[in-house]
Amino acid sequence: MVQGKSLTKSALAPLVLLWLAVHAVLLALILGVKFLTVKTVLLALLLIGSLAFLSARFRAKPRRLSHSP
Repeated sequence: MVQGKSLTKSALAPLVLLWLAVHAVLLALILGVKFLTVKTVLLALLLIGSLAFLSARFRAKPRRLSHSP
């Protein structure tokens, strides 16, 4: 009986490790795509915002000082 249990345990161990490895790779791919997409979108927004800021034409408004006549 003892040999039967060790045979079953030794046959299932590689399958369990393979199952864990496949799920780890899938999780890494899903999270990698998610965070890469978020990073790309944030960088694109930052780039567009900085280009809009740099290309905008600012005109200074003359201000009246409170102590001026």
